[in-house]
Amino acid sequence: MAAPKYSIASVSEPDLPFLANFIHAAKLSLSINRLIFKDWPNEALQKQMYSEAVQDGYSNPSMECFKAVDVDSNEIVGYFVLARKRPVKESLIDSGSEGEAIPDGFNLGLFREMTDATIQIAKQTDAIDRFEIVYMCVKPSYQCKGIGSKLVQLGFDRARAEGIPFAVCAEAPAHEFFIKLGFKDTTHYDIDLRKYAPAYSGFGIFRLSGMMWRP
Repeated sequence: MAAPKYSIASVSEPDLPFLANFIHAAKLSLSINRLIFKDWPNEALQKQMYSEAVQDGYSNPSMECFKAVDVDSNEIVGYFVLARKRPVKESLIDSGSEGEAIPDGFNLGLFREMTDATIQIAKQTDAIDRFEIVYMCVKPSYQCKGIGSKLVQLGFDRARAEGIPFAVCAEAPAHEFFIKLGFKDTTHYDIDLRKYAPAYSGFGIFRLSGMMWRP
C-alpha cells in the first residue's frame, strides 16, 4: 500500500481544540500518566491541561506550531511545537519543586519528582542559545512513514541556519527515534514508578533523556 501523502503547515486557531484532543490521545499510553493523575483517566483534568498547553504554545511568540495533514482526508496526523530558547542566567534557573503548589488531581509525590526531573534536565541547556522541541506527536497509524522526521527537519533547518544546538527532553518511547536522527544524550533522569504503584503491577523505571543535536 502506498504511503499516505501529507503536507506540513502552520497551526491555525481553529485547529487548537482538535490538537488538545490529539495530544490527550497520544499521552494515554504513557505509563507514568496512569500514576501521576489521580482517579485515572481523569479525563476532565487531562483535557483541561492539554487545552491550556496547546493554547499557550500557539500564543507564545517564541514558539512555532506546525501540523502534518493528510492531503486526501484533510485530517491532522502530526503536531510539532518548536521553541527558540535564549540563555537563562544561572541565578534564575529553578532549583526544584519544593514549595510549589501542586494542582488538584495529581499524585503529589510523583508530580514533584517529575517536575524535578524536567528541571534537572533543563539545567543542562538553560545557559545555551538553542532551539527546543516542546511537543511532537504523530497519529499511530501514520508513524514510521517519515512524518516525524519531516517535522523534526523544521528544527534542524532553523538550528543550522543560526548555527545553534537543537535540544529535546525525550520520553523513553521516542528515545531511539531521536538517536536515529542524530541527537546525542546529554543527561537522563530515572523515576522509579514502583514507589507509586501497587506491588507486582508491572510498573518499573521511567526515564527522561536530555538530548542535543549540533549543526
